[in-house]
Amino acid sequence: MKRVLVSFVEAGMGHIVTSQAIVDALKNLNDDKIEIVAKNLFHENEMLKKYEKFLIEQTKKASSNPLHSRTQFMAMHILGSQNTLRLVNGGIYAKYLKLYIEELKKVKPDIIIDNHYFTSYASVCYRDRCDPNCKVVTYDPDNNVHGWWCRRVDNFIVNNHGAYEEALRRKFEKSKLKEVFFITRKDIVNLNGTKEEYRKSLNLPADTFTVKLADGAYANAKLKSFVYELLNVKKPLVIIAICGRNKQLFEELSALKIPDNIKLMPFEFVESSQIGKLIKASDLFITKAGPNAALDSVFLRTPVMMNYYANSVEKTTKEIFVDRYHCGIYEGNKKKAREFVEKCIDNPDMLKEFVKNEKQFDKNKNGADEIAKFIQKITKKA
Repeated sequence: MKRVLVSFVEAGMGHIVTSQAIVDALKNLNDDKIEIVAKNLFHENEMLKKYEKFLIEQTKKASSNPLHSRTQFMAMHILGSQNTLRLVNGGIYAKYLKLYIEELKKVKPDIIIDNHYFTSYASVCYRDRCDPNCKVVTYDPDNNVHGWWCRRVDNFIVNNHGAYEEALRRKFEKSKLKEVFFITRKDIVNLNGTKEEYRKSLNLPADTFTVKLADGAYANAKLKSFVYELLNVKKPLVIIAICGRNKQLFEELSALKIPDNIKLMPFEFVESSQIGKLIKASDLFITKAGPNAALDSVFLRTPVMMNYYANSVEKTTKEIFVDRYHCGIYEGNKKKAREFVEKCIDNPDMLKEFVKNEKQFDKNKNGADEIAKFIQKITKKA
């Protein structure tokens, strides 16, 4: 039996949901030759918990300050991306790297599946220092390939051909690369009801134009300013605002006095099983250009308005789903966004072309299933 570790890390929820999707796909194989270990090793040690909190804070800062994010990405290449990767993680943060490797020693995996640059680098170091027979497989949950993905992994998996070509330009060995379809989590795959059904179950008005807004787990980009702008709409409107782990914003929106023509529904952190229902019940999803949010919107056939991108990862997401496949629009100006919503209230058919374009994406063609079968193939060869 081969022990397969699927590592978890919180640095934005995208890493968590893709890890869980891979775990679910591996379980669906029903292969008694594979032992699945799904674990966040950062939670096994107080110092590692501290480092994960640091990663979360960096994600928050990137969402609220594009200059911070761009500076980070520029810094990747100071000494060459791979050299800087080693300097930062093997030097500046070496104590955390050592602790993470110690946790890997306890698991003793035969195969490690990562989707974060730090865990990927740490797994390679574990393989090289402790177990040369261990295979390190990295899935890139982004729609591009940034410079801090370790090239020394055994296999590097991407979710679109543009990322595949970028990986080649970044000097990944072609024999190590694999392209799969976008990953879909189970809660989205199994969500097959109609907009009308979900509106009824969520106590939403059946015929009122509904906008859902989100900013990822931390809601610290443009959600607040866009909600306040939409409150100026003079026509019937439902506003669903997902505040995530930003409790202060949730309390602020909950205390607002709302015009009679508007129904504002702020939510705190919403479980994966519910988030898709809120998207499906909406006519428009306004969000920053996070890869996971974009996929949810596209797979559930709800047009997306992207209102912000912090870095090259999110810029690529916008380019794929807005510029290339026309599944929605980009509008960073809150006043123009409000005007667009007002036009949609008067003429909802404006959005039909976006819905038609979203049908190019089949949520049942799940990249997680492709990854699981690939891992199964590796275990049989080992």
